[in-house]
This record gives sequence, C-alpha cells and structure tokens, in this order.
Amino acid sequence: MATMLYKKFLKKYSSQQTSPSQTPSCIHQRDISNASDIPLVEPHTRREKDIPRTIDKSFVSDGDDACEVCRYQKQALRKYRWKVIVGLSCPFLVQALDSTIIAGALPYIASDFHQLSQLNWIISAFKLTSATFIPLWAQYADVFGRYTAIQTALLVMLLGSILCSAAPVTSFAMLLVGRAFQGLGCSGLLIITKIVLADKVSLKENARNNTTFTIVAGIGYGVGPVIGGYLTQASWRWCFIINVPLGILGLALAHFVLRPELLGPQKVTRTNSPTDVEVSQTFRAKVATIDFVGQFLFLFGIGLLVLGLTWAGSYYPWSDVKVLTPLIVGCILTVAFIAWEYLMLPGSTLSLSFPTQKAMIPFNLVCSRNAGVLMYINFVTGMAMYAVFYFVGLYFALVKQFASGKSGLNLIYYMPGGAYIAMFACNKFPLQTFFPLILGTFIEPLGITLLALALNSNNQSTIYGMLALTGIGTGLRFMPGTLHSIAYFPAQIASIISMTCLSTSLGGIIATTLMLNIFNNTLRASGISFSGSADSASSFDAIAGMNPQQQAFLREKAKRGIVLAFYALSAFCWLGVLACLALGNVQIGKSGKEDKVCKGSYIGSVLWRRDVALETIEEGQSESVEHGTRSLEM
Repeated sequence: MATMLYKKFLKKYSSQQTSPSQTPSCIHQRDISNASDIPLVEPHTRREKDIPRTIDKSFVSDGDDACEVCRYQKQALRKYRWKVIVGLSCPFLVQALDSTIIAGALPYIASDFHQLSQLNWIISAFKLTSATFIPLWAQYADVFGRYTAIQTALLVMLLGSILCSAAPVTSFAMLLVGRAFQGLGCSGLLIITKIVLADKVSLKENARNNTTFTIVAGIGYGVGPVIGGYLTQASWRWCFIINVPLGILGLALAHFVLRPELLGPQKVTRTNSPTDVEVSQTFRAKVATIDFVGQFLFLFGIGLLVLGLTWAGSYYPWSDVKVLTPLIVGCILTVAFIAWEYLMLPGSTLSLSFPTQKAMIPFNLVCSRNAGVLMYINFVTGMAMYAVFYFVGLYFALVKQFASGKSGLNLIYYMPGGAYIAMFACNKFPLQTFFPLILGTFIEPLGITLLALALNSNNQSTIYGMLALTGIGTGLRFMPGTLHSIAYFPAQIASIISMTCLSTSLGGIIATTLMLNIFNNTLRASGISFSGSADSASSFDAIAGMNPQQQAFLREKAKRGIVLAFYALSAFCWLGVLACLALGNVQIGKSGKEDKVCKGSYIGSVLWRRDVALETIEEGQSESVEHGTRSLEM
C-alpha cells in the first residue's frame, strides 16, 4: 500500500518540484553529446537513404526549456504536415468526388445513351480499371517516385474527364473509355495519397494526418451526389468538366508545394535474395518490376465475368452462347490469374524467371489472417457504398420520379458520419482500431437490411434514417482500417494499402453487377425490358410515352427489383460480422507511448478471458516478421 501511495502521489509531487537543471526536458538535454551530433536539417529534405522511417515526437517537449534540436524537430514536423495536407487535399478530393458525383446523374446519363439496362457499365468501367491498376500504382510510386506517380495519375484522370464530357450520345463506348481512364487515374490518386501519408511518420502522426483526409473524403462522398445531381439539371457533362480545373490545381500544388517533401525512386531489388545483390537500375529494369501479365489476366477475367452477368437475363437468356462464352472465358482467365500470382511468390517457378518482378497480388500477405479479414471488410464496404449511391439513386429517379438535383440531395443522408466517430476513437479514446471496425461492420448490414424494408414500404423518412445509419457503419471503417493494416504490416505498407483499396473497388464492381442482374431479371420476368430495342423502356423518354397504368406497373416492378437486390447484398455484409471475430487489435501510442498490436483474435481473447498478447512495433525488426519495421517496402 505504501508503495502504491508513493507512486501515485509522492513521486508525482517530487517530479513536479524537480528543477529543469535536475530533470532535463528531453533526451538531448540528458545527453549533451547526442545534441552535438544531430544536424539541424529537416529530416524530409535529406537524401532518401538518410531519411528516418519515423518522425519521432516522443522526445519533443512543449515547455520553454526544450532544447534547440527538439524545437526544430517539432517545427519541421508541423511544416511537413501542412505541406502534405495542402499538396494532397485537391487530388484526394478529386478522386472522392469522381467516385460519387454521378450517383444522382447515373440514370439520366444511361437514359440519354438509351442504355438503362447497361448502366452498371458506367460504374464498372471506372471500378474495373481502378481495381486492376491499384497494385500497379503502388509499384509505380516505388520505382519512379511519388511525385512522378501523382502527376501521372492527375494527367490520366484529366484525359478521362475530357473524353467523358465530349462523348456524343451515339457513342456509349467513348463514354466507357473515358470512365476507364478516370478510374485508372483516380486509383492512382487514392493509393499514392495513402502511401505518402504513411511515409516518414509514426502511427500516431499517421492517425492525425488521416484525420484530415477522412474529413476531406467525407465531404467528397457526401456532397458529390448533390453536386452531380444539380449539375445534371443543366447537363450531366458538367459532372466531368468540373474535374478539369480541380485537376490543373492539383498539378500545380503537387509541383510547387509537395515535390520537395516526397520520396524519390526506390532501388530495384530482387524479390527472393539478399538486398546487397547488385541489380540494374535502368528504366527497363524498373518497368520489368511490374506484373503486366497479372494485370492483363485480372482485367479481362473480371471484365468478361461482369459482361456475362450483365447480359444474362437482360439481353440474352442464361443458356445463350453470348452469355456462356464470356462467363467461361472469364472464369478461365481468373483461374489463370490466381495460378500466375501464386507462382510469383518468392522461391516459386516464375519468381526465379523474373527475379525483380513484384506480383500484383502478394499471396503470402493476403493469406495472413488480419490482411484477409481487412480485405473482406473493405470488400463489403465497397459493395455497400456503391449499392447505396447508385441503386438508391436509381430508386429516387425511376420509382419516386425525383429530378436529378433532388435525387442527389437525398443521398446526402448517406454521408459517412461514422468517419468522425472513428477519428475520435483513433485520436482520443479508446485509441484502438478493433472497436470502430467491429461496430461499423455490424451497423452497416443492419442499415442495409432495414433500408431494403424502407424502400419496399416507400416510407421516405425511414429511408433517410436508414441511409444515415448505413453511412455511419461505412464511415466507421475508413480510418481505423488503414491504421490497422499499417500497424500489422509496417514493412509492406504499399502492398497492404493497395490490397485493401483493390478490395473496395472489387466490391463495388461485384455489387453493382449482381444487383443490376437481379433488377433486370425481375423486370424481365414481369414482361418488361430495358434493352435497347425500339419497344423497350431504354430511356426516361420511352417510359414517359407509356400510358399511366404501364408506368405504374413498371415502377412497382422496378421497386421490387431494387429491394430484392438489396436483400441479396445484405447477406455479403452480414458475413463481414463473422469475419471480424478473427480480427486482431492495434493500440495507438499516446504521449510518447509505443504502438502495440494484438497477436491472435482480440474478441477471442476477451471471450475466453485469455491475456491479450501485445507486441510493440519496434524499428529494426526483420521485414519477414509480421510486426516488422516501419519502413516502406522497397
């Protein structure tokens, strides 16, 4: 008891009475020899090989007696943070807007092209290239540098926006090509932003930076449908034209503000041998690190599966050769992709033939428990996001007959408000990632299920409430998921971030394709077709030409198709709750404390009253260990 009282009161009191000369405020004052050896140079301006992998705040004192080194480090950290925020906010906002800005406009764009039955391709063309090339951008940022990567991504996004805005209504293919380029560019902006935020800083500082960008993402996702809806009332082409000034501003900010702070090209190394083996650093050698075969197999494998599922039941019967051919070929290419990526593992057959090539999907990472669970969580998050944005938007436009502006405005209820709860959880209390992740994973399917009931009953107030509830569940997982993945795989930051982002995009593709298939088949079973034939309801003008009884019948069946599609989606989301039971936990260090990760299932440890095994994230550990160094994977 005496010892406890001493530690709680007397020791604290004695430490407060200690003079500055007796208790130095920082490590440099405790050991003067250290201070003389530390150059007053901003860490992020030094040569790459001298850059510390973390900018440590634990020894920086806020008191007046802080040493000169500490004051300079604190000033340099603040300056670095603001440059990153200013330089990346515009590109990050562009990709967030591009993901949602056509949510309210989508039915009207498809209607102008007489392609209501194919409206998922306006989304899928964007998400296919986004998903496929996320790993490429991670590799590109490593071998050519962050600055080159972000400028390239902005230029590709601008090209896609120009093609979309200029596409004539007789050329649906041109619109899809533009959307594909937009997806390619936006995937680069997303992944490079996340990688830059993780460069050079501790997990606690990363949490602070991610807080800012979570706010930016929340604003972009929330106001995107509103902006797009009202722009569509003038012309849906403005949804793409608006990207041009934003993209040009992003190019300028990246060049004049961000360029000096970014890591340059990383050294090309072999994937299955010691790093001291000499490897060519030429342009050709850098290009050879990219898994082009994997990119091709994934893009066309998933693309053909999407094509077959879109046509099945809408344009052609399931037994038709035009449906079976893309489905069979798509399955073959997908299996070939999995086999190729497996053989690219270090030490496997293909890795010996291509020793510097980085696999698109690192199976050794994906097969680990926390990475696999995080990927599925992001997968169902992508499913929910794009289902809500595009199919609730279709419900408002087709069933409720709202104008595009009103449809977009109603979608603002889905603003991921849970993101702000997650920011509090990661920055204030409880400073852990498991709780917001499991809470969001439970709330989202609950909201999706109740939303389907509300859509079926046409209860407008309940629809708004369930949109808000689903948005909370979605937003709760944005920031904690990123921090959780970085903490568990600090030696593979680029790889794990690209895998989780790929999962989100893939979830969006699968959700919109399956839901549109259910929607189209429900209408077809009722004798209604949205195909492009002359007697079909392929546009809003064609629907307006029907008599009132036909219109009422179509809207009732359209509502039924959308509700069934949401019920099917909820099954995938509820499986995410079960997956979360295997998730570990990350304790984010505060006030100089170290970050720690939980080995094993966190919920299992709590339920069976076992001690939670925590492991400190320390520098200098082997990159092959799951809790390795904080360095970026080269």
